[in-house]
Amino acid sequence: MSDPTAGEGDTADTGRTGDSLSRRRFLATVSAAAGSSALGGCLAVLDSVGPGTPTAYDGVPVSREEAWVETPVDTDDDGTPDRVFLDVVHPESAIDGDPVPVIATASPYRGEQTHSDATEEMYYERSVAPAASPDGSRDATAVAGDETGRGAGPSHALPDAVTGRPRQLERRYVPKGYAVAVISSLGTHRSTGCYTAAGPETVSALEAVVDWFNGRATAYDAREGGDTVTAEWTNGTTGMIGASALGELANGVASTGVDGLEAVVPQAANVGQYALFRSNGTPVSVTRDESPGIADLGTWVAAGNARRDDCAHWTDRVEAGQDRATADYNDFWHERTFLTGAEAVDAAVLITHAVDDPIVKPNNFADWYETLTAHDVPCRLWLHEGGHTSPSGEAWGRLLDRWWAHWLKGEDNDVMDEQPVTVVRGNWSNENGTVDRYDAWPVPGTERARLRFAPGGATGSDLTTNEPGSDPTTSDSGSVRESFLDDPSTAARELVAASESSHRLRYETPSLAEPVHVSGRVVPSLSLSFDEPTVVSAALVEYGDGGGDGDGDDNQADIVTRGWADPLNRPTYDEYDTPLSYRQSLRESAPVEDGERVRVEFPLQATDHVFDAGSRIGVVLYGSDRAYTLHPPGNREVTVGLGESSVGLPVVVGASALSDATG
Repeated sequence: MSDPTAGEGDTADTGRTGDSLSRRRFLATVSAAAGSSALGGCLAVLDSVGPGTPTAYDGVPVSREEAWVETPVDTDDDGTPDRVFLDVVHPESAIDGDPVPVIATASPYRGEQTHSDATEEMYYERSVAPAASPDGSRDATAVAGDETGRGAGPSHALPDAVTGRPRQLERRYVPKGYAVAVISSLGTHRSTGCYTAAGPETVSALEAVVDWFNGRATAYDAREGGDTVTAEWTNGTTGMIGASALGELANGVASTGVDGLEAVVPQAANVGQYALFRSNGTPVSVTRDESPGIADLGTWVAAGNARRDDCAHWTDRVEAGQDRATADYNDFWHERTFLTGAEAVDAAVLITHAVDDPIVKPNNFADWYETLTAHDVPCRLWLHEGGHTSPSGEAWGRLLDRWWAHWLKGEDNDVMDEQPVTVVRGNWSNENGTVDRYDAWPVPGTERARLRFAPGGATGSDLTTNEPGSDPTTSDSGSVRESFLDDPSTAARELVAASESSHRLRYETPSLAEPVHVSGRVVPSLSLSFDEPTVVSAALVEYGDGGGDGDGDDNQADIVTRGWADPLNRPTYDEYDTPLSYRQSLRESAPVEDGERVRVEFPLQATDHVFDAGSRIGVVLYGSDRAYTLHPPGNREVTVGLGESSVGLPVVVGASALSDATG
């Protein structure tokens, strides 16, 4: 299983396919992936359709309609409510007294200009250091750089081809007695208003579409003016599906609790923008990217509105709220966090996500699943591998069919009586991987095993379950401090593979006598000091039997997962009971005084991984991450107090399983 963030530009963002993608190409592919799972269709009944547009599926005649739904927001400040465009395909019989449920998908990718079309001046300077909150002694703006001083971003070449099959949803579900609606997100394509990403205004606009399906809102047959149209073809029972940004919008609408939305299927989706652009108080790149510029939400909003003259004020609003200077959590991010609406969710949620997703990183699904299940929302979870992709295979297709039939048509098909968690290992398709099913996630029986660091991390040392100084075969690490120099120029894959380096500390277990299953979030708890603050990173690594820098398997070092944190926020993950309360704890940061030791305890990206017998479990500590974090100038020294530091490993069956495997 590969790292959700592995590759640093030389591995494709869709898994282990080998070719690198530019940000533009990747995000366009994301839209195609979303389209292959959630796009299709074309609301008044259209008098004609384009050449090649299907007029029937499996012998079922279809009708196509389009409409503009009036929303309660006016994002372009023109004095009139914004309208959201959608097109629908449904069985012809739906307008003859036989209305049907609707499966909808909302997309920001349908127009010529999208948030992935950023130009170089829309990116932010990356060679800056973490900064404290403005009430600290450090001038946050001066440290972090001027908001308008942007660095160069990567190229945004259009993809050579768009993967995915058009009209996949309508082809599959219209013959089964559903309508399929494709919605252009607010401020995109043929919708009016401004692009706000998945801000509250966009979510409110999409909520209005569900209201229209249920006869509670007004729609027209034109972008401006026009006659009103009604959704007589649907009974109002609605589902939403989508991948990446499309799944994020489905999550957002679900968090409103809108009446009529009965089920959603977010695939590779985030739960608001904070976890997309931030990690434990520090900015992170959405894509694997080593360029001097880094995207933030302001980049996306500026790009999405580039062709809308009345929408420039949205870039100003977002830049004022996102706080690149400190990257602290704040009210701006809080109103864009769907976790706040979990209690209102009245729809069943089928979450799918790759545990090695390098774009919408796995803590998004983990935060959402943990929060929803705590509020007794009906949930299922399907995890797989393969990068920023959606599941595939017959078993997945059958589950999706049964999901819609149960929640949108009321069929009693036992879809909620099965084990709710599926994990596909080795692939995104259940047909090409191995499948395990569980009653919950993390896997039942998982317990935190506490591992500690023996001295000698520069050349590689032991990762042990022993208390400091309790092992007579190793030196007492209780008072030992080890240091490394931050090096933004060296990729994480090189740091973890090196047998010796001054730029990281490497620790590993003995070879495992039997497999070890890790399920959940790895949490390092580190006692640190700095000559100057920098980003702190940690990686969980599977080492091949033999290790070192030799040839063949001896050189194998696979990053399973990793994470990043701003030490100025002094994160203390284990002190908080919920993902939302942990985020709230990141609202403040303070300077690190000279010689001060700070506790930095943060979760890596969630994972579900089985370490093979014969492999070794490694933990590598390093500074900034060339592919994902800021690149603070200079080689800043980070010192780790080994006796006060450890890592919590979520092991199925707990510490006893790890002890048995390591002897």
